[in-house]
Amino acid sequence: MSGDPIDAMLACGRAMLVSFRESRSRIPGRVVLRFPEVDLARGIALLMMLVYHLLFTARYLGMLEVEVLTGFWRWFAYATAALFVLIAGLSLTLSESARRRGGASPREVTFRIARRGVELVGWGLLITVVTGVVLERGAVIFGILHLIGVGTVLAIPFLRHPVIASMVGIACILLGPVVSTIPGPMWLAWLGFHPVDFISLDYVPVLPWFGVLLLGVGLGRLVYPGGDRRFPIAPPPDWSRPLTWIGRHTLAIYLLHEPVILGVLLTWQHLT
Repeated sequence: MSGDPIDAMLACGRAMLVSFRESRSRIPGRVVLRFPEVDLARGIALLMMLVYHLLFTARYLGMLEVEVLTGFWRWFAYATAALFVLIAGLSLTLSESARRRGGASPREVTFRIARRGVELVGWGLLITVVTGVVLERGAVIFGILHLIGVGTVLAIPFLRHPVIASMVGIACILLGPVVSTIPGPMWLAWLGFHPVDFISLDYVPVLPWFGVLLLGVGLGRLVYPGGDRRFPIAPPPDWSRPLTWIGRHTLAIYLLHEPVILGVLLTWQHLT
């Protein structure tokens, strides 16, 4: 593979970071409720994702003989995605509570959360374009960022109804294995139906994963009702500070991690 796609991918990664910083600075009245244990859990999930994506990409490029789709690493990937999406759902309840505390009306809360979801979908589509250009096969059609973006919008009616959210979440999870056995056209890949020969570096369809996000909504309302922790907990240990920091900058790191991994591995492959 020539160096041009690598250079384009890394340049796109830099542009994504700049655009991300600018978009965050333009959000008016942004109020955040931060809990160190949530940031720590999110940081752990992201670290697990970085490890798996590194192994998956190296295996995909034929640089490493690791069975990432079976056995331990398959369940590691499931656990990673489940933790990441669960925390995303929990964080939605914190965001909703924070905006209400900041004086936002229900309509403003809905609009701002929906806008956040659309923003995440936009970043996901950019990743789709980049991976579609760089990779011959395996582009990210509907990855975890797409899922969280779409799920953020779909979860809005459930944010004040945690019991219903949990029940619908369980139903989505139970439907997931059924849907995965039914082949479908590529345009339904976001839902869980896809062609038999479908392959992607990151695939997290609505069924069953939106169900995990809804369980996170239910968990968030249970543990942080109204944005207040229901019970006291000990502060995270000092060794966890780097992970907590990662958990506070998840989106920026996520946007850059796969271009960096691909860039490093493709450069290494090109030079050896």
